Amino acid sequence: MPSTPPPLRRVVPPPPPRRVVVKPARSFDAAPARKRLPPLDMALLAELPDLALQARYMVEGFLSGQHRSPQKGSSVEFAEYRAYQPGDDLRRVDWRLYGRTDRLHVKQYEEETQLRVFVVLDVSASMDYRSATAKFRKIEFARIVLAALGLLAQRQRDAVGLALAGAELKDFLRARSSQAHWRLFVARLEGVIPGGTTSLASSLESLAELIPARSLVVIASDFYEDTDRLAVALRRLRYDHHDLIGLHILDPVEVDFDTDGRGIFVDAETGGQIKMDAASVRKGYLQRFGKFCDELDAMFRGIGGESVRLRTDCSPMSALAEYLAHRSRRL
Repeated sequence: MPSTPPPLRRVVPPPPPRRVVVKPARSFDAAPARKRLPPLDMALLAELPDLALQARYMVEGFLSGQHRSPQKGSSVEFAEYRAYQPGDDLRRVDWRLYGRTDRLHVKQYEEETQLRVFVVLDVSASMDYRSATAKFRKIEFARIVLAALGLLAQRQRDAVGLALAGAELKDFLRARSSQAHWRLFVARLEGVIPGGTTSLASSLESLAELIPARSLVVIASDFYEDTDRLAVALRRLRYDHHDLIGLHILDPVEVDFDTDGRGIFVDAETGGQIKMDAASVRKGYLQRFGKFCDELDAMFRGIGGESVRLRTDCSPMSALAEYLAHRSRRL
């Protein structure tokens, strides 16, 4: 008597790959950041003994006013299934799919691309300026802002790198996201000695050849540079789909020209000298300086970037808010 053939089993093919995005843990709401910035004790900030402490004080103060997201999890995306192989982590086996197909399949994931942030610091002699009433030299103020931005990026699991801009690109540190890398990042900032002339445009063009596309580039400078030449360099960065933020670092005297000084004024970078009475030229200076700032803002807006004006006698919290706003739009 012939044997009964085994019953046919219906095999259901695996479903097409799904894309499920889990947002990074401890993300922060960037939207209120622009509207409600917490106060910062500038006198205390100036008294803190080192750059790392200044950065931590600034970031903790900034985050105290933000809303943390309740979402938790790792920054990964589901990509596809593949057949199980001996040694695979059983936690990645899709048991529901096994129940339908009677075959073991493993979920494969792709790590979600983190944001790469490259900060550029102008280390020319003009950044070494501090007026009599200011608490910080421009270079000191810029270092604090960039160190804090780097710490905030590291806490957001973003990678941060550094470039020092003088007459040429003086130093470059690739972007990483570890705590050890942030300490190295801060040490490089602390070791900066400003001096000489600058060609910010040339430095940015060199940087464009070194960094991956679609990064966020934050430039801290007084931007005393030929704007047409600078615009070409910024467009070169935008060509590679980089987002751009310009932090315009200024001493209060540069903004207000509130001085009655009379005598010889010296160009910090070129050594050029001019004799004048500050009070008599104040009106004309403010008009020309205002036009310069307007042109700089228009240049950044024209290429799809942002400029943030920062006085060394005022809280720089808006720089961190701008970073979070860009991060929110990008991710």
